[in-house]
Amino acid sequence: KFIEAENEINKLIINFPNSPILFNALGAVFAEQNKFEKAIINYEKAIKIDPSYAEAYSNLGITLYKSNKIDDAIKNYKKAINLKDNFAEAYNNLGNAMRELNRSSESLNNLKTSIKIKPDYAEAFYNLGGAYQQFGNKEKAIHNFKKAIEIRPNYIEAYNSLGLAYESLSMYDESINTYEHGIKLNP
Repeated sequence: KFIEAENEINKLIINFPNSPILFNALGAVFAEQNKFEKAIINYEKAIKIDPSYAEAYSNLGITLYKSNKIDDAIKNYKKAINLKDNFAEAYNNLGNAMRELNRSSESLNNLKTSIKIKPDYAEAFYNLGGAYQQFGNKEKAIHNFKKAIEIRPNYIEAYNSLGLAYESLSMYDESINTYEHGIKLNP
């Protein structure tokens, strides 16, 4: 119901034109529709109104990342973290961006920081597993995929990645069992 959400937010903006929360929300509506230019404009409006709005910087970073503007995304994740040092999601996103640039130690450190801040953050464990897989430590990848599944037992992507990690180590029985379990969860 993106159009309805956009219309409601725009009505609210008429009454509250200096609300960074509304512009951030409007940016999110556009980002979910892959209207990245409009999302970026609205996140930037939110930041202009409130330069200390860490979530808007993080959301801007996510949209820039999806637009393949990795360096700009990293700058915004770092701004978000500077404003809110316990921002687990921003550390997670920064870790993924560093992974995209093949900067292993920075990727791993940011993902680990995300988990230290939020120990039940399944996505961060999943992303840490993916980073370890990419950087050649399959055993640690398996450990982190399992941790993601332990936290979120229906995490289909983690089952798939765990299966791939087992397969890469020629652990075919474990791989098949993992895939089959994932298929049972989501046929």
